[in-house]
Formats: sequence, structure tokens, C-alpha cells
Amino acid sequence: MNKLLLLAEWLGSRRRGDAGNRTVGVGTVRKVKRQVFIEVVAVSGETFIAKLARCDGGLDLSLLRPGLVVLVAFDPTAREELSLPDDVLAVHAAWVASL
Repeated sequence: MNKLLLLAEWLGSRRRGDAGNRTVGVGTVRKVKRQVFIEVVAVSGETFIAKLARCDGGLDLSLLRPGLVVLVAFDPTAREELSLPDDVLAVHAAWVASL
């Protein structure tokens, strides 16, 4: 779990300038119904539960199952809604995982 937190911290520091106040955390899917709820461990060590925001990109919710670990992005001052990180964060995560 420490490796995941270090990865989340590194990704948070590498986020793009247009990301604003967004940061990343490691989340575990808890409930998948009409809304997807994810338990998140933030870089700061805080744990909270929030819902995944609906996106127009056609996110396939059938892929999300309880217990699945995902990387999520959120605004630390308003963490009610989560999103999946953009491709830049995903590429950085893949690079770090290959080390």
C-alpha cells in the first residue's frame, strides 16, 4: 500500500497545469448501482468515500466491480465527486509501475 501512496503522491506532483486544484488518490470500488461509490486513500493519508462523477465519454460501468482498485482524481476542497484521471496521469502511472 505504501508503494501505491508514493505513486499517488508522485502523480499528484506531476499533474498538468490545467488540472487546477485536482489531485489523485488510490480508490477501491465499494458499491456499483446507479452511482459508483469509491473509498479513497488520498496522498495526505485521509480516507473518504465519494461517488464517481458521470461523464459524457460513455464510461462503461460494467467494468467496475466492488473490490477493484482504481486511480482517481478529485478536488481536495470539494471531494464529493471523483473522476478517473486523464491519459497523461495514466501514462505516468504506467511508467512508474515499470520501474
